Amino acid sequence: MLKVGIVGISGRMGHALFECCQGLDGVKVVCGIDRNTDSLPAGCSCEVVDAPAKLGVIPDLFIDFTRPECSLEGLAFAVKHKVRYVLGTTGFDEAGKEEIAKAARDIPVVFASNFSVGVNVILSLIEKTAAVMTDADIEIVEAHHRYKVDAPSGTALSMGEAAARGRNVRLQDVMVAGRNGVTGERQYGTIGFSSIRGGDIVGMHNAMFCCDGERVEIAHHASSRATFARGAIRAALWLADKKEGLYTMSEVLGLN
Repeated sequence: MLKVGIVGISGRMGHALFECCQGLDGVKVVCGIDRNTDSLPAGCSCEVVDAPAKLGVIPDLFIDFTRPECSLEGLAFAVKHKVRYVLGTTGFDEAGKEEIAKAARDIPVVFASNFSVGVNVILSLIEKTAAVMTDADIEIVEAHHRYKVDAPSGTALSMGEAAARGRNVRLQDVMVAGRNGVTGERQYGTIGFSSIRGGDIVGMHNAMFCCDGERVEIAHHASSRATFARGAIRAALWLADKKEGLYTMSEVLGLN
């Protein structure tokens, strides 16, 4: 039995993760961490505390879709207690990413911007398309609900990184995040990003390869958070026998 702790159990993804685990053979949610304990998932009777240090039960693995500051606190606790970690939080700065890499030297961590199986499949398609359509202008458009706090989304950045790998360039050297005012003509070789925030959009991502006379679009639309929860559980089960290290969903799915 894999004993799971959910970081952010009262949030939208926390609810989806808890519901996904119910009735699943070999998986049991034994604890949760959330500053808000007033909106726990229906049927949740496990221990829920507002800080990792207050836990009375230590899980085998944490699943975390929260915010960088919460995730880094959870990772520090996981390292101390040798707890495996599935991390879906986005919006980390470079220092935060270094902390994740440091933690992965002591515990096994799956870190991904998106745990949807479909998204991870299209990342490989984007890399191949960018390598073949060398004259295409690449634009990435993403849309999420009004509560998302970072932009571009982590998934959009992963799409941009896949396209940059296909072009053998660094994303930070060619990225254009949003346009406003008199911007001049589009510079050849750049990768543009546009972000939409509104309503209850779960997630929409579209990579556009625009050439003279044709356009190729590689898109993914998520209609339910359950797709991310199922991917995270799949990663958790895959991680069960892994040694310390930093893993990706491409490795979980065997796409590498």
